[in-house]
Amino acid sequence: MTEQLFIIDADVKLRDVDTDSYGNYIAITEKNEIIAPFFRTQLPENYLSFRVRRLTDSLFLVLSIPTKGEHNALIYDCEGKLQLSFFAGTGIEEVLVFKDKIVFTYFDEGVFGDDGPNLEGLAVFNFRGEMLYGFNSNANWLIADCYCACKLDQNTVLFYPYTDFQVISLNLKTFAWKQYETPADFRGAHSMVYNCGQVILHGTYENKTNFFLWNIAGKEVTKFGTFDGGLKGLEEGKFMTLKSNGFSIINPLEE
Repeated sequence: MTEQLFIIDADVKLRDVDTDSYGNYIAITEKNEIIAPFFRTQLPENYLSFRVRRLTDSLFLVLSIPTKGEHNALIYDCEGKLQLSFFAGTGIEEVLVFKDKIVFTYFDEGVFGDDGPNLEGLAVFNFRGEMLYGFNSNANWLIADCYCACKLDQNTVLFYPYTDFQVISLNLKTFAWKQYETPADFRGAHSMVYNCGQVILHGTYENKTNFFLWNIAGKEVTKFGTFDGGLKGLEEGKFMTLKSNGFSIINPLEE
C-alpha cells in the first residue's frame, strides 16, 4: 500500500475535501472558506457546511445542514457568487459528480425521515438542481441505507445498499440497473472503489481495517492489507482519507 500526503494551507480545520485520483482538489474549511490550487474564496458563514464537490472548472457544490424546507445544495462560482440552490434531501451519505449529473446517497435517517429526495435511498439530479430519478420509487427496491458508492464508469454509479447487501450498478443515461451476486465476505463495507473489473472494499462489520478485492464477474474475494481510518473511494483503485491539514491518497494495491 502507498500513501501520498497533500498539505492544504488553511488557517482552520478542514471540513471536507473533494479530489480526483491525482490530487486535484477543492476543500472547504470549518469557516466556509473554499481552497483550491488556483483560487480561494470566502463563502457566507451563516450555515453549517459539510460537503464540497467540484462540478466544472468554474462551479462547485456545497452542502449544508438544512432546517425544514431550506435549500441545502448551493452551487457557487469560483468568485463565491451563488448561482443556484435546491433541496437535496436530508441524511446525505455520499455525493458523486458525473459529467452532467449529481448522485446523492442517503443514510437510514434520511430514508426513514421527512419527505424529500432522501426517501429514495439514491437520487440523481442534474446541474440545474432538478431531480431526474429516485431509486426506491422506480426500482421496486428498498435502499434502507446506502453504505457506500463509487463510479463504475463515466455514466454508471456502483453502490452497496443495506439491507440486502447486494452491489448494484445504475446507468445514469437509461436508468437501467443491474444487481450483482455479491459475496458475504465484505458484508457491511463502508467504502468502495472500482478498477478494471475489480471492486476494492474497506471497513466491514467484522474487519474494520482490512481491504477486500472482489472480481465483480465472479465470487472470488481476497482479503489483504489494512488501513485504520475512514476512506472515500476515488477512481483507478484509489481512496482518499481526510486529515486536519490536508488529505492522503491511498493506493492499497501499489507497493
